[in-house]
Amino acid sequence: MNHTPAVYSDLTRLNAWRFHVKHLKLGHQQKIMAQAGGSNHTLRKGRGMEFNEVRPYQAGDDVRHIDWRVTARSQKPHTKLFSEEHERPIVFLVQQTPNLFFGSQRCFKSVLALDCLAILSWASLNQADRVGGLVFGSQATRWVEPKRQHKALQQLFHHALQHNQQLNQPGRVNHQAWSQALKSIAPLIHPASRLILIGDGFDLDEDAFKILKTLARHSSIDFLHVEDPLDKHLPAIGELSVTDGENTVHLNTQNPTTGQAYLNQYQQAWWSLKQTLQANKIPLIGIDPTQNTIETLLRHRLLRA
Repeated sequence: MNHTPAVYSDLTRLNAWRFHVKHLKLGHQQKIMAQAGGSNHTLRKGRGMEFNEVRPYQAGDDVRHIDWRVTARSQKPHTKLFSEEHERPIVFLVQQTPNLFFGSQRCFKSVLALDCLAILSWASLNQADRVGGLVFGSQATRWVEPKRQHKALQQLFHHALQHNQQLNQPGRVNHQAWSQALKSIAPLIHPASRLILIGDGFDLDEDAFKILKTLARHSSIDFLHVEDPLDKHLPAIGELSVTDGENTVHLNTQNPTTGQAYLNQYQQAWWSLKQTLQANKIPLIGIDPTQNTIETLLRHRLLRA
């Protein structure tokens, strides 16, 4: 049996996921938020098919959605909010940068990110949503306008594979990559869209968080953090040299203190990212290649039957 992780993806692999998710759809974003430990639901403004909740009326709310019973009882205007889970744009923003070009089991993180893109985009088409987005590496690729067409999805896959197959070695984190990609798509995202981010959230910079905060006011956002066992645990193989392509550090992986410090650093980064995103009602979900990808997405409610 070949235990070498898959280094690159291809169109056959991405299209094959269609048959594995043909009976599945995207999960509801507010349920994902609850599953991820958020204290608030993500609210969708506008008309929709699924009732969410009643809250005090705010300037700009549609007067047609005023809940007159609650208004009469409380003597203060209240409005109904709905979840727009059907027939609305699903926008993917997927990372394919050198810091994702490694993996210890089954596939590289860059490949896993594209697997998640394929699974969730096929599930989106299953419920007749419009699908589009952008994939970025060292530079952003062309924007694919969300459409309810397989052709648009194939265009997104094509751009994703171009970036994936240009990767040739691990590299340093570009902390501006996310903010640059978000800046390019922010004006193109329609209100009430659903934005799904896939990649490594540890390299989000302050500008990226500001853009996400603005986008979260009118769209629901999910962040799928692609990880690998080596991100958390050093293999106990003795002296190990680790490099980002420019700088190199030497670690004694058999030293328990070193291993614990390595794990602590990861956990601190994870909780910091999670708290920052949850403050903007963005759930953070981790996924790694050691588990079945579809089962993981179902467990975290990004997919539903």
